[in-house]
Amino acid sequence: MATKRRTDYQVDEEALKRMMAGDVTALDKMASPAEAPETKSRSAPSQEKQEKNSAGSPKQQIGKSTDEASGPDEYRQRFLKERLSGSRRQTYIHDALYRTVAKLLPVIAPDMSVPMFLGSVLSDHLERYQDVINEIYNQEANQNPLEWKK
Repeated sequence: MATKRRTDYQVDEEALKRMMAGDVTALDKMASPAEAPETKSRSAPSQEKQEKNSAGSPKQQIGKSTDEASGPDEYRQRFLKERLSGSRRQTYIHDALYRTVAKLLPVIAPDMSVPMFLGSVLSDHLERYQDVINEIYNQEANQNPLEWKK
């Protein structure tokens, strides 16, 4: 009777859970150390191009306001750190927005997933405009009071 050979694989359960939750960076973390420097060396020329383009780009200067982040450090502090943890809910965003954010995050915040980034941006927005949102809500609530059925 022939014996069956069975191969045991090492599975990173935490990475698998993150992938199932939508963390696009989980695969990058599983890459072997030999592949990591190669990936970084490929991204370095594109970063140099971005720096050259951003220096003389009129598009970057259009729409600047005092509310925007004043620099990369403030932006990282405001949006690229995890704020909320715990249970999450599914929501839908436009595919073009998702693809744009999914392209940016591996470069600017490799440890952050798209849902984490969107949660951070939304949290900042709600904190920043809390008074205005409350004012609009109170105006609308007073104009359209709830009618309770008896």
